[in-house]
Amino acid sequence: MSHGFTNCICPKIQQALNNVVGTNAPSLRRDRVGMIEYLRSPENTGGSEVIQLDPGTGKRKVVTLNYYQKACDTDVTESITDDCSTGTETLPFCEDVEVTKELEIPNQVFDQDHMRRMCAPLAATDEQWTARIMMAQMNALLVRLDKLVLTEVLANTGLFMDGNTIKPVQLFNTIATDAQGPRALALSLVQDEFDQAGFNGVPNFIGSGKLNRFYSALDIGAVNAAGLDLSKLGGSTNFFYDRFLQGLFGEDEFLVFAPGVAQLLTWNKYVGKYAVNSPTFEHGTIVDPFTGIRFDLKMHYDDCTDMFYIKLQLNWEFWNMPDDSDDSCADTFGVNGIYNYEACDSVVECKTGHSVS
Repeated sequence: MSHGFTNCICPKIQQALNNVVGTNAPSLRRDRVGMIEYLRSPENTGGSEVIQLDPGTGKRKVVTLNYYQKACDTDVTESITDDCSTGTETLPFCEDVEVTKELEIPNQVFDQDHMRRMCAPLAATDEQWTARIMMAQMNALLVRLDKLVLTEVLANTGLFMDGNTIKPVQLFNTIATDAQGPRALALSLVQDEFDQAGFNGVPNFIGSGKLNRFYSALDIGAVNAAGLDLSKLGGSTNFFYDRFLQGLFGEDEFLVFAPGVAQLLTWNKYVGKYAVNSPTFEHGTIVDPFTGIRFDLKMHYDDCTDMFYIKLQLNWEFWNMPDDSDDSCADTFGVNGIYNYEACDSVVECKTGHSVS
């Protein structure tokens, strides 16, 4: 016969723990990896033709990219001739993209004896307990991926139309201490860079710190002294929060992407005939519910020790528009749609050597 104390207290303690921790449980508190979220978002992938790297067979693929350079206005002549025997042949450029980079978390060990000790009936089931541990591991894997992709971006940021590699921009008005607010001109300056280079779509901002506070202020903005409705400015752009960017680029720096100029490529090993399972092991895939990225999953069971071993793997590659996508004679040569900005309290306080905006 069960004692009333054990029947009541254990579930109440478990429920109290669930209520206190809730969605802020360490295993459920996900870091926002804005760089990855943007690359996977409809804002970046929508409107472009996506070539399936792995059509579900588990075969390693190489993507061949064919593209044509943008022509130069200097090639246009100001006289009409009857010459039909000479001309310029435009050849396609090719780039082979192979997904070679790898990530893996260490084996996660699940001891059935530990699972038996959890309070019931309000404790997590075995599946829920495993899912929470895997959620924490997915977070760690994606944070690492985010930092690695940002490192790739750092090596591939493009030029501005005036040849600069980074530009300062003042996000907030600082005329008076009681009149600070988001600066409408900031977004206009970024849009102007898009217009000069001929990029379509809305600018996509990635960063944290001052940029995050700027967008938070836009959300509660009203009509300013110039008659501009600040609350509408945020709708003209997209913002993706990423606190890891500044650690690689610099304090108060952020990125702006034109849609479609960069992509995150992944493929899975354990699909098709390579997705196998038996009573003691399984090779398959599992999808991260936050980013939609599909990971390879390896799991096996040791029936001698009553332990499960699970690990996640990912094959990935970062791709962006190559340097020669425009001819060197074009004024857009080197302008690849990845812009590096620095948020400043006032432009004159920015680093020397940068152009002033």
